[in-house]
Amino acid sequence: MSSLKARKKITHKELKKDKLVTGYFEARNWLDNDENKKKIYIGVGVLIALVVVGFLYFSNKSAKNEEAEVKLSAVITLYEQGKYPEAINGDPAANITGLASIVDQYGSTESGETAKLYLGNCYFNMKDYDNALKQFDNYGGDNDIIKSSCISGMGAVYEAKGDLKKAGEYFEKAANVNKSVVINQENLFYAVRSFTNAGDKENAKRVFAKLKEQYPKSKYINESKRFESEFKN
Repeated sequence: MSSLKARKKITHKELKKDKLVTGYFEARNWLDNDENKKKIYIGVGVLIALVVVGFLYFSNKSAKNEEAEVKLSAVITLYEQGKYPEAINGDPAANITGLASIVDQYGSTESGETAKLYLGNCYFNMKDYDNALKQFDNYGGDNDIIKSSCISGMGAVYEAKGDLKKAGEYFEKAANVNKSVVINQENLFYAVRSFTNAGDKENAKRVFAKLKEQYPKSKYINESKRFESEFKN
């Protein structure tokens, strides 16, 4: 009786090759099915449509941001001259769009978001605190300096309205947006001042300690010391 012939051992490479070949023919068979082809064409069509829509969206958004930037640059001249009503409403004779219209038309763009800060400042300087608060609170852009300024603006509104404790909270919040924002020291000083004037010694003392720890060379440390006698003990 002859011995059984030893079975050939299949190598890992051959097994992998065999799987690839099998997978190839399975894929070919799947693709030969008309219903499956239809699914692919629909899927590719949807993907292309999404890419086109995304491209058009971001292109349009970029174009609108550039428009807003041009309009904002023009109206800033009125703002810097202290012509706040004109800055808000614009000057049709000079072809200058007002900040209110820029925010309304381009508020979702970065330049439109920036316009909210200027518009809020205009209202604040006109003592229209409710509208100022609304604009500051509506900021949703990505610029941390402007974001911090808007939060600080909210603190200034509450301070002007006599809600000093809330003002202190917003000034401190503004200083926490980003540690590298240059106005942080100033906002911490405002927080110390507001908490002190509100009679909140604990928070005034705490924020003053934070100011000294985070910005040991700040000129606002000396500025804050004039309130120290009121919250030191």
